[in-house]
Amino acid sequence: MAGPDLKAKVEVKMKSEKSQITMLIIVGLVLFIVVSLVLYLSKSVAKNTAKNNIKGVQQTAIDVQPISDFVAKCLNKLAKDAIILLGKQGGVIYKSQGGTSVDYRDTGEGIQFVKYSGHNVAYNINPPAFANSYDDISYSSDIKNGNYPWIIFPYTSRSYANEKYDGFFGISYMPPINSSEGSHSFQDQIETYIDNNMAACANFDIFKNQGYEIKMDRVNATIVIGTNDVAVKSSIPIKITNMKTREFTDINEFTTNIDVRLKDIYFYTKDLINNDIKNINFELVNKDNNKNSISVKIVKTAYSAGKIKADIVVITDEKSSINGKPFEYTFARKNRAPALYYIKNKDIDFVVKDDNGYYDIAYSDLWARLSPKAIDPDEDDLTNQIRFYFQNAEIKNGDTLTLNDRQPVFKVEVTDGVLSDWQPITGNPVYP
Repeated sequence: MAGPDLKAKVEVKMKSEKSQITMLIIVGLVLFIVVSLVLYLSKSVAKNTAKNNIKGVQQTAIDVQPISDFVAKCLNKLAKDAIILLGKQGGVIYKSQGGTSVDYRDTGEGIQFVKYSGHNVAYNINPPAFANSYDDISYSSDIKNGNYPWIIFPYTSRSYANEKYDGFFGISYMPPINSSEGSHSFQDQIETYIDNNMAACANFDIFKNQGYEIKMDRVNATIVIGTNDVAVKSSIPIKITNMKTREFTDINEFTTNIDVRLKDIYFYTKDLINNDIKNINFELVNKDNNKNSISVKIVKTAYSAGKIKADIVVITDEKSSINGKPFEYTFARKNRAPALYYIKNKDIDFVVKDDNGYYDIAYSDLWARLSPKAIDPDEDDLTNQIRFYFQNAEIKNGDTLTLNDRQPVFKVEVTDGVLSDWQPITGNPVYP
């Protein structure tokens, strides 16, 4: 009787196992449905959130476009202002203006700068270093004063056969163009001016009433001075927050180009200056120097006081216009002494007319026998500026001196009205 009971037990057991499997399948299916639903809802929420964030950022970017344009206009204005200042002040922007150069005191006028058109114009040409005393300068024959230009100027040897005009007639104080070439360069001064003045220019108060909070971090401008323009790029970190929505955005990089041939003007001017301090016969204002729409003008004796006088040199580029006006580069040139040609015959004879040893020396005799000539590195007019002296008294045209000195010493001097150059001449009485 055990067979039927065993068969019944087996059948019950199989039914139980099937029920368990069915339950597991149902539970698994329910879990799958729940997990799938959770994942779907999570993705949907994230997607909607991202859409809302993107929409908010885009809306903010559109709203702040006027702010970005405002800053870009400031960058353009400051770059122009810096270039104009450099041009008006001899390549200098002073610290009080936002530049790198130390401000001169008013007492430095004539010594360090010249006032012209409301600006302190720096010197780009200074006299030779040994000629700074501005006393009774005597170069050609006085060893103590440096023999400027040289003792037998302009001759190259005692044969007096050849002349030359190249020498050392000044020092260039024109700043370098790029920061890699030295301090206070054009590049460094323009960049510094932009950095120091951006906060004052970009005054965001007008946007506060529109509901924006604007914070600007440190400005860092870089420029490239090209042949046809000045390219300006500036990092101006600005964070703009919409106070109502708390949305924010950041803007940073700004660029602008100033259509001025600053590089061409720089090297054109530098070439003129180098020629002017090297060759005493060189003329800044010359038809050959006016080319490619660039012209040169000299304002003679723009400054004069005591033993110092100075010219102003203005170089104008008609092809470079800033704010509707041609770009000008203006610099000061400190006065340099004229140079007297070496007088070959240092001893001149005069015939004694009586037994007491008296002889006559006339102005016309001195002029005819010596034939003095002179030249000025600043193109000063030396007409009637060569003079003769005896014992510190001038011998004027028409004068005749009656002397009985055994060896009278005369002085031949040329002056530009402030500085002079002179040579001594010895007279020799000759008995008939």
